Amino acid sequence: MALPARLTAALGRHPDDLTEDDLQRAVENHIPESADLDWKKDFYKGTDAGKKELAKDVSAMANTAGGMVVIGVHDGNQDYAHNLEPVDPEPGRGEEWIRSVLANWIQPVVPNVGVRVVKSASKAGKIYWVLTVPPSTQAPHAVAAPGNDYNFRVHVRHGTTTRTLAESEIAQRYRDRFRAASDDVNRLQQVVDAGLGYLSDYLTRTVDGSSARVTYDPGWVTLAAVPAVRGTYPLTTQTDRNGAFSRFRDLACHGVTLSMRPNHPPLVGRRQVRFEGHPTGQLHQDGSFYAALALNLQNDQFDAEGPNRMSQRALELNLVALVQAAAAWAAETGAAGDLMLSAALHRYDGSDKLVRLVVNEGVFQHGPALPLPATPAQTTGDLAAIVTDKREAVVVACALASDLLADMGAHQPHILTPEGDILTDRLNDGFRHQLTGWES
Repeated sequence: MALPARLTAALGRHPDDLTEDDLQRAVENHIPESADLDWKKDFYKGTDAGKKELAKDVSAMANTAGGMVVIGVHDGNQDYAHNLEPVDPEPGRGEEWIRSVLANWIQPVVPNVGVRVVKSASKAGKIYWVLTVPPSTQAPHAVAAPGNDYNFRVHVRHGTTTRTLAESEIAQRYRDRFRAASDDVNRLQQVVDAGLGYLSDYLTRTVDGSSARVTYDPGWVTLAAVPAVRGTYPLTTQTDRNGAFSRFRDLACHGVTLSMRPNHPPLVGRRQVRFEGHPTGQLHQDGSFYAALALNLQNDQFDAEGPNRMSQRALELNLVALVQAAAAWAAETGAAGDLMLSAALHRYDGSDKLVRLVVNEGVFQHGPALPLPATPAQTTGDLAAIVTDKREAVVVACALASDLLADMGAHQPHILTPEGDILTDRLNDGFRHQLTGWES
């Protein structure tokens, strides 16, 4: 889960991995409360007042910059971790109760709140609660008792305290939300334009009289992605870029296939890392992403002048790999929220030759001969879900594939399903061998 990087630096460990020893060190180091960290001695009461306090604390974090609420650490009324006081588990008021309160008392619901118990080793039977709240793209989140929608309050963190926004401030928050949605669209187009320009230069460039790469690879599938909550990853120096490239290359090894593992060396780009070959792409420091894979268009062996053949299964698997890579990079930069994605098919050799989809090379199940679609496919996905669940990446890739393939005469993807399955029984041995990260 993407949280303020300051928390990991201050606590010495990512909040998702905190132990009682880490909390004890926070006490010894007098780690202070802040806009993104709230120490609480007691668990929330089961009354309406207690439910409102829980909703207020979580929504205020989401409305500000995200953060963490730790229950079982007393601040000694001095706004810093003073001593450990783990609490007794409350029957009927565990994780399910917390999530129910957040769902019923906050509008709109704050997505992806982490709720975790840390058992105390020093006091048997007692526990700590760790609530992690990512920054939200749906802010402002208001607190109201169930059924009382007309009496709501919007809270934010202000230093070590929580304050209520005035009506004019709430209005500005709504304007910010709508402007952010427009900014996402504009940023996506910027990433697409920069990526297409870079890919075109790479494919048409000649070196020492050699043929341009477009001669061998005229068709490409591209994917651009922009996270709703931008990340921050320094890419100023060569050391920064090399580190980012190496980390991304490692991440690419955990995908459904290895087709998104870039070739060395990383190349210089303004606030980005570039790489060329198969794939070609750009990693932006704000978590945005652009990459392209060759379509491997083939001439029909029985009709050299006829339409090119293109493997539908290869395209679908490439889209899954692209979606996974985009999400992995966005998460690596600390981005959060939804991921806006745009996939497109391109032909760079200037040919108007038609293309025929082939779903099975061994059987004549071929689609109609059509040009590559001119309109990109777009969708959004939950960044955290894509990163943590390969099936979610398949769901997103399936949505993109469905739109692109529909323009080429295919009723639906051949191996991807809307439920997140890859139909491995429809793959031959060569394709199955590519599925390094999927249980067939």
